[in-house]
Amino acid sequence: MQLTRRHFVAMSGLAATAACTPAIVESYDADVLILGAGLAGLHAARMLQADGMNVLVLEATDRIGGRMWTLDSVPGRPEAGGQQVGQSYARIRSTALDLGLNIVPPAPGGSRDKTMVFDGQVFDAGEWAGAAGNPFPEAFKRATPDVALFMAAAAANPLKDQYAWREVGSEFDISADDFLTSQGFDEQSRALCDIALNANQLITYSMLNVWRSMTLFQLDASSGPSEEIEGGSQRLPEAMAASLGDGAIISGATVSSIDASSDGVAVRAGERTYRAPFCICTLPFPVLRKLPLTLPIDVAPIQPIVDAMPYTQIQQVHLELEQGPADDLPLMMWTDTPIERVFPVRDANGEIVALTCWINGTGVRPNASDEDWKQLAEQTLADTRGIKAKAHAVIRWDETQGLSGGAYMHWAPGQIEPWAERVVAPAGNLHFAGEHTSYLHTGMEGAMESAERSAYAIIEASAAA
Repeated sequence: MQLTRRHFVAMSGLAATAACTPAIVESYDADVLILGAGLAGLHAARMLQADGMNVLVLEATDRIGGRMWTLDSVPGRPEAGGQQVGQSYARIRSTALDLGLNIVPPAPGGSRDKTMVFDGQVFDAGEWAGAAGNPFPEAFKRATPDVALFMAAAAANPLKDQYAWREVGSEFDISADDFLTSQGFDEQSRALCDIALNANQLITYSMLNVWRSMTLFQLDASSGPSEEIEGGSQRLPEAMAASLGDGAIISGATVSSIDASSDGVAVRAGERTYRAPFCICTLPFPVLRKLPLTLPIDVAPIQPIVDAMPYTQIQQVHLELEQGPADDLPLMMWTDTPIERVFPVRDANGEIVALTCWINGTGVRPNASDEDWKQLAEQTLADTRGIKAKAHAVIRWDETQGLSGGAYMHWAPGQIEPWAERVVAPAGNLHFAGEHTSYLHTGMEGAMESAERSAYAIIEASAAA
């Protein structure tokens, strides 16, 4: 099913659907198998179950939520995954309300002010424009390295609305590296922009992806500030899972193969094979690319994009703050040190109780042990600003993690035109969901959106059977 704007709006407006499920074959374990108990899988399961279908969710870990992960044992309960609930996140907000969860403003005291640690110097980010080592073109001198790409991109954004990223010409689907070069950023400037980039590298980051994210951010910001789920983001998927009832989720069921070549779908997980007329796969592509995947012979192969779609590599070090900096500068930081960015974590009263070091892209060190990262973070904070902090946890969203392979996808140059439509198309009775297949949204809301698309498609297909 191709998701057009008209079809999407029509589907999203449905208040109810007729309960019409496929005939149950004796060997089937459910009407629908769902791979992954993250937001996409759980939202699809709730929708299908509400329509009268028997669903079975296969989850590889013992933790519900996928990339929604609240670190309850760390002071301040920092988030290792999704956190911000935008004002336009209608599905997230509606589901939370339905399950009795509150969406609340973030802890008081937050600020956008930050400190820069650059070339051994520590200074307020407001001084960056006049810094002697600032290599940026004159028009962008005031933009810090984590903002420069977006400042340069803002004036050139070709997207008129959130739909347009799949509609504009391929001439806009260039790398962020090429774009910044065209704006006068030299090699040294681009290297700084590569630090703490919300992608792997400028050369792997499509400008259409950048402009899409900017358009969505501006749309959401126009409605008001982002909020959070009270008690932590993971409370939402936990409540969603509980609402499905006993027996709907099997934990510790690591998928090892998927066969959709017949009328139904067979999934090998753990020590057995599960079968159903339909299946929704929410597995990230770095996971899917390692699995034997058998599709109907009349379905165009999707393996090229499964193999090639980049997933942002992220590592985090979460530390308890024991003593603040010797200076009076903000605790939020951009640095050219190995810990890259530092974000303060506040408790409910607004007091900073923890810090999160956020390393991504080329700064990730897959071979570094947790102990190596803890020592490095503690020492770097002490050396640069006299901060005393105790590292509690290292979180990895990187290639070493077999069940994720990264934090989130980003389109590479040249991928959107040939693949953005095809990546959401069902392969026989195998459907794909997850943030990587979203259309109108990204992040948490994108995952929920993709779940609706897949669930509606299965409801329609089963009704027509």
